[in-house]
Amino acid sequence: MEKKFKIAIIGCGARSIAYAKNLTAAEEVELVACADPDREHLRTMSSYTAVKEEQLRIYSDWKDLCENEQDLDGVVIATPNYLHHQPAAEIIRRGIPLALEKPLTTTMKDSEYLLEAVRDFRPQLLIGFVLRSTPFYRKIREVVDSGAIGSVISIQADELVTPGVSSVISRSPWRRHTAMSGGTMMEKCSHDMDLINYFAGGRPIAVNSFGGSLLFRPNPNLPRKCADCKVKESCLYYKEPPFSEAAGDATLQKSLNDSMYECIYNIDKDVADNQVVSILYSNGVIANFTLAFNCRGTRGGRNIHIIGTKGRVWGNIDENQIGVCDTLSGQTQIIDIPVTEKGHNGGDRKHAMTLLEMMKDRTFRPDQDAYAGYLSNALCIASDISAAEARQIRFQYDANGFIKFI
Repeated sequence: MEKKFKIAIIGCGARSIAYAKNLTAAEEVELVACADPDREHLRTMSSYTAVKEEQLRIYSDWKDLCENEQDLDGVVIATPNYLHHQPAAEIIRRGIPLALEKPLTTTMKDSEYLLEAVRDFRPQLLIGFVLRSTPFYRKIREVVDSGAIGSVISIQADELVTPGVSSVISRSPWRRHTAMSGGTMMEKCSHDMDLINYFAGGRPIAVNSFGGSLLFRPNPNLPRKCADCKVKESCLYYKEPPFSEAAGDATLQKSLNDSMYECIYNIDKDVADNQVVSILYSNGVIANFTLAFNCRGTRGGRNIHIIGTKGRVWGNIDENQIGVCDTLSGQTQIIDIPVTEKGHNGGDRKHAMTLLEMMKDRTFRPDQDAYAGYLSNALCIASDISAAEARQIRFQYDANGFIKFI
């Protein structure tokens, strides 16, 4: 009989579902323990997966799990963002292969704390950048690496957020507070910052950004509770907003609890709903990114357009195809992408299986590592500073690769 790899999950909210579902589908993986202070989160995870509560050792505190579970082959951390760094540091010190949900942390200080632990203990660490694992972005990477468009010159990317996710970010008990989520750029767009870094091929050295709460601003003409609203029947956000099946966002609705019935305009929050970010890289590549809430229809979701010295590649992740244009001939090739309707457009399963690969091969270290997480965090944090202070933020790197904003 093949070895059973024993794993534990710390944080049983919405993102834990993808890991639990895909990892336990593999016969050689056994989920043996979970930690979450809210038992309801575990019940939600169980309702979307084959995981049975009675088969688990359940802890309300991750410290108790770490103290009592001494025979783990892998760990998933999917806590709220501001709670990542402490359990991650403990698992890193114990040398257990770790899948840490994005973002790395919510602050530069906490990110550097984890980077130091990584450099001391050399762990196997996978940051939750699931979009790198999608057929869509893997094909774009293949086109770029083939030289078909030449050297990358510029990148335009968009994240046009659906009403369902706009509601989750704006109403979630913790996502709507920057102190807990790191802000909208961190919570929603750390994926996108990582992808831009991934395709740019250099280190970011300067950031300009504009944006903030431009859409869901307080409205004195509306009440705090949706039930008391006279215009509720015509409001997209009164009843359950449409969610993205491809991203698996329907599971996030359970994280809203009673806050789903509070006015999206008047609920207490401090996160942005629209933002534009421009980035300069050390190799001369320039990038521009647009985040916008409340978007539906054609070309909603994620778009990317990469321009090179010999051509261009572009696409929308939900349209299941990309275009590649050769500048010299002027001809465009349309490449079909396999249709994957669930789990971050096919990224969730491959990403979860990366943890299994790490457990099977203790020398394997994925590209979605701690430093990739650090650079993504730095862009998100710098973008918010730039927007708040109306100035360009420049990156100064020290000998360890740590960044100082100037």
